[in-house]
Amino acid sequence: MPYPVNTDVYDEICPILSYEENELYFTRVGSPDFNKTLIEHGKNVYEEKSGEYYQSRLNQIFSQITGKQDENPETSSFNQDVWYSKYHEGEIFNLFHPAYPLNSAMPNSICSHYGKDGSYLVINQFDEEGGVSAGFSVVKKENDITFTFPEPIIIQDFNKKGTEVNVSMSPEKEYIIIAMEGENSLGGQDLYLSIKGYQNTYSKPIHLGGGINTVYREATPFFSQNKQKLYFASNRPGGFGGMDIYVCERLDYSFKKWSKPKLIGQPINSKFDDSHPYVQLDDDSMLFTSNRDGSSDIFFGKLKRDEELEYAIGINIFIVKGEERKRANAQLYWSEAYSDEYDNFFRARDGRYTYTFNENIPMKFKAENRGYISDEIFLDPQELQLAGIRELDLEIIIKKGESTTVAFQNPTKKPEQDKEDKKVEDEKTDLLKTNDLIPLEIHSTVVLKNILFERATPNVITVSYPSLLKLAETIKRRPDVIIQVEGHTDNIGDSEALLNLSLARASAIRSFLIKNGVSHHQVLAKGYGATRPITKNRNEQERSQNRRVEIRVIKQ
Repeated sequence: MPYPVNTDVYDEICPILSYEENELYFTRVGSPDFNKTLIEHGKNVYEEKSGEYYQSRLNQIFSQITGKQDENPETSSFNQDVWYSKYHEGEIFNLFHPAYPLNSAMPNSICSHYGKDGSYLVINQFDEEGGVSAGFSVVKKENDITFTFPEPIIIQDFNKKGTEVNVSMSPEKEYIIIAMEGENSLGGQDLYLSIKGYQNTYSKPIHLGGGINTVYREATPFFSQNKQKLYFASNRPGGFGGMDIYVCERLDYSFKKWSKPKLIGQPINSKFDDSHPYVQLDDDSMLFTSNRDGSSDIFFGKLKRDEELEYAIGINIFIVKGEERKRANAQLYWSEAYSDEYDNFFRARDGRYTYTFNENIPMKFKAENRGYISDEIFLDPQELQLAGIRELDLEIIIKKGESTTVAFQNPTKKPEQDKEDKKVEDEKTDLLKTNDLIPLEIHSTVVLKNILFERATPNVITVSYPSLLKLAETIKRRPDVIIQVEGHTDNIGDSEALLNLSLARASAIRSFLIKNGVSHHQVLAKGYGATRPITKNRNEQERSQNRRVEIRVIKQ
């Protein structure tokens, strides 16, 4: 999700939508803009006492919460405040930071909606005279920044261990799924069920059993609004790495029988920590938390795939022996991404193979030869199609008896090759014939295709290299021209920040061209931010067209 929901500095976690799905709530962690209200004996210490006393008292409280001495409240993972934005079909508008009593100097987090009337479950129980205790409370929205004082709900024999806890409630408020470490947990956090009794009283948490829980960690549950699916995060073996999101289904009305938890595929899951799933009413759109970009952020994804690809996608596979940096004979295996076994095999005697995606099915690949092995590589054609990629060069590195890193590589920088490999390289060089290069006429403007950046950064992703190398070759053959690389963005975010980002991206491409042989006198860089849109930014499709890099010939 874009700024202002996500920031590059702080963690944004735990996305929750209002029942009507017109407001997106989330928790921001470690921000100095947290609400400073600290109630003790019915008075606000932040207003009544000196700044030095307030800071000292807050340090004491956070040290008690975390078990660490001299805990800095501003940087603590328990410095949590609730924020929210208006939300419509994946779009966000405005940003609100609710006042006390929803937010205070204590940890604050909305973890589920509570019924259908604008009420929400928050973590912890609060006393109006001051103090906080373990449990959950209900708040109700009164206006854009004001909520009622948290009223506790009672869960019988709520004896959790540790400080981490999360919950999800069914729309009719009759069931709560709790993630916590309890007395009978199999290991760390497990998932429990609590059933509503009289008024706001719920039963003793019931362990959901070994069909769902493991000796590993199960956390951040989400109970679908039809009460048939349970989503959660776990670091159990068999995932992509870190915490991954799983889903299982109820098989009867007892909550005792569940299907085997199924791993959600890439790109929603990744090798990083992915958690806090929230699935919308369409049973397709998912909000979740991931730290794949460094800090934790809120992401939006789709669970259902397009039925067909718009076009076939070619994958040129090159297998390379890591130590020698040389094309290697190897066995290449591939199958559907989530298959337990590999169904296809090819002996790549020259270390190369071309695979074509004709169906929208993610695939996994691996290579090996006499004790040299590679990592498993997962490719999702839908992700490639969304990036506008029709052909991709994939280098698979094999190393002796160990897992390795697989990278998308520059196809013109292959390792030293024998005569057969040289023939292959000559074939690729033919792609750069003069009549295949990018036309550069005075005052003309060319929009570069397949140029991708890491989110909210000027870092060029390696799958962009073929297009940039073709541009570099074009300019080197045209010493008579001077070009200007122009960066453009959509309109989501601060205008000055967008201007700086567009310039940084244009400068990154200029640096790439110079590094690959273009004279620095031939290339200028300029950023326009969101000031020159080519569409109206009304939806994601239009905004994606405005996020572009253009090449303009300014002198000949």
